Amino acid sequence: MESKNNDMFFDDCPICRAMKAAQDQGRELSMEELKAAFQKAKDEGGVVGGEWFEK
Repeated sequence: MESKNNDMFFDDCPICRAMKAAQDQGRELSMEELKAAFQKAKDEGGVVGGEWFEK
């Protein structure tokens, strides 16, 4: 049976997939993992911005 917390991941974007995988492992994403997930979302056409992506 899936936990109710898994319902909060409603999207199949790289960020949601990474967050769900970390939660399933009982942990939080590291900053590096989070940055990688955001970069992957941007590479796949997602609207991502902020200082991480400013050159």
